[in-house]
Amino acid sequence: MSMPTMTNSTDPTVHRQREQQFFDHVQHLLNDDRLRVDTVAGRRPVVSLRPAVKTDDREVDLKRLMTELGLPDRQLQSRMPIGRQLTVTLARTQFFIFKKTVGRLKAICLSPQRQLLEGKEPRPLTQHDLKTALAERAADDPSTVPTTIVVLSTSGFTLEAHELAERRADRTLILVEPNDAGGWTVTGPVETKALVDLFDPEVDTEKRNRLRAELERRRADLLGSGLAADRLAASTMLPLHLVENELKSYAKENDLVAKRLDGCLVLFREGNLATAASNRSGGPDMPFLQRVKALFARKGDNEKKLALLSERRASLSMQRDRAFEDMAVLEQKEAELRQQFKDTSSALTRRRITSQLVQLRKDLERRQQLLGMLNQQINVVSTHLHNIELVQQGQSAQLPDSDELTADATAAEEVMAELQASTEAAGQVAMTATSGLTDEEQALYEELEREAAGPTKAQPTATTPQPRAPVRESQPQICEPPPIPTEPRKERREAEPG
Repeated sequence: MSMPTMTNSTDPTVHRQREQQFFDHVQHLLNDDRLRVDTVAGRRPVVSLRPAVKTDDREVDLKRLMTELGLPDRQLQSRMPIGRQLTVTLARTQFFIFKKTVGRLKAICLSPQRQLLEGKEPRPLTQHDLKTALAERAADDPSTVPTTIVVLSTSGFTLEAHELAERRADRTLILVEPNDAGGWTVTGPVETKALVDLFDPEVDTEKRNRLRAELERRRADLLGSGLAADRLAASTMLPLHLVENELKSYAKENDLVAKRLDGCLVLFREGNLATAASNRSGGPDMPFLQRVKALFARKGDNEKKLALLSERRASLSMQRDRAFEDMAVLEQKEAELRQQFKDTSSALTRRRITSQLVQLRKDLERRQQLLGMLNQQINVVSTHLHNIELVQQGQSAQLPDSDELTADATAAEEVMAELQASTEAAGQVAMTATSGLTDEEQALYEELEREAAGPTKAQPTATTPQPRAPVRESQPQICEPPPIPTEPRKERREAEPG
């Protein structure tokens, strides 16, 4: 279960989840053989004794506080941390009957309940608050045997509060708090480091997953430089040995290189991934003889150059990052001196600050020149590395030469010409098939169509062929009677004899 990265969250649910995760982890630890605490007979495993577990909380105090603030809200109460507490009384059997208490283990959760109810930003637990809380719980349950107390603050501790994490004859105090990297920080006595590390609620699997997520987020850094283990440990707040082991595993899984440069383990990319992997494994398209040669020769000249240049680029990038950090420190120092110059009115002090600023500016100029040289070197190495990658990629592609390309182009043109001819022939055949009737069949077809159209107007004589009007099936044809002779025609006959 991943926790929010902000320790001063104003969401009560976040603090309740932290409380729940911590106590689930403590319950699981009670069955772990590695959990050894101080007893009257020295440090003993909890599982070898007879533990009696008692759980308690401060939910009644929470309800009283909510009533006092005028917030009788059950939903809000269900989201609030309740100040859980777990007490484990360790006993041994004497004479097979009697029990004798030899030690105690207490787990306590302290949360800023009032600030969460008021909607204010929670503050880290101070030394005074921690002493007061321990005194109250000691009065409620006095103990005369060595007690190991583990205190969780869901809003963190101040630096002064960490000073109370010590081991005494009657008490060992361990402090647990969330950190801004999304994990947990456990503070305790140095002599009991193994015990302190056990109370980290984030298991190793969750730590590795969080580190993997950080590597994926910063994967772009592998293209130009590399990732140093110490920087990753600082950003994720994880142990350096765990980060180094995970970097080595990540390098094997992703075909990267994890190598120690200038005393620090650095993860970087070695040349072109696809080409390098294919050559190392003897890719499937490689001829048998070349695979045998690559197997015995292991790496060629180009691969050796890639490895050397990649390592050199990663080393130069680490030097550049350190130079940037030095410049940031010098710039901060310059800002402090400028502020001191403004705050003081003494002429002697201002002269001294002026002299310091002059020297500081010279140091900044030197650092700037060093950065310029490093950038140029990285540019040269990256360019050379890129050119070798291009050469190696071109050789491994096994592209056809110009003769093969010309022959294949000619064959392709012949195929396209045959296909065009076949397409034209298929079009002509299709046209013939659609109109495939002889003259006699076509005349009969037209005659049958006329008969199917129904009765029509009288056919004209053969000597004076008349054009036929088109037949409309939608409207019936009307035959008009012949014209009747009129009187003017008779007068014309009478006039003929004269």
